[in-house]
Amino acid sequence: MKRLSHILLFVAAVVLCASCHNNTSKQGEKRSFGQKQRDVVGLYNMADSVYHFGGRTDTALFGRFIRKAVDFATAYPKDEISPEMLYRAGVGSMILAKSATDRAHTAQYAKQAIAIFNQYQEQYPKGDKAELCYYQRGIIYDDILGDTRSAENEYRDYINRNPGDSLSAQLEQYIKLLGKSEGEIEEALGLK
Repeated sequence: MKRLSHILLFVAAVVLCASCHNNTSKQGEKRSFGQKQRDVVGLYNMADSVYHFGGRTDTALFGRFIRKAVDFATAYPKDEISPEMLYRAGVGSMILAKSATDRAHTAQYAKQAIAIFNQYQEQYPKGDKAELCYYQRGIIYDDILGDTRSAENEYRDYINRNPGDSLSAQLEQYIKLLGKSEGEIEEALGLK
């Protein structure tokens, strides 16, 4: 009987320790989640500050932000900061594409931006920036990759989903000028 009580006491101690360890693990997970949030936001703020206020693109810093933001949004899609950080990661990839010094990196960052905007629309089809993803992809195809056909398709998708808004009206006019030479644009605008 004494031996049975020792066994029961031992089992109770093990269960109690496991319970304490489980609570400590959950607190650690919460701390690491909060730290992950702060890391993503902090990296964005640093990259954005250098870009907007410093006037330069820090490729390594933007790259770290983009990876962290995409990883965070993938791991925690329901977190309140995930949609915004994912969208900003797409914009960050566009910035890297525009500032790249060679075609290979330009294409790499442009494709990354397109993939991120696609991911945003898949994860957050009713998100605040879901419709703007069409516009952003249009800019990537138009300004960065020089693919006017794909740009027009993206711009038309935006227009069809947002009839009557001011950006749609501007895009309608802009599409008429896509792929035209400088002289043709001046003539179309009555500047010649």
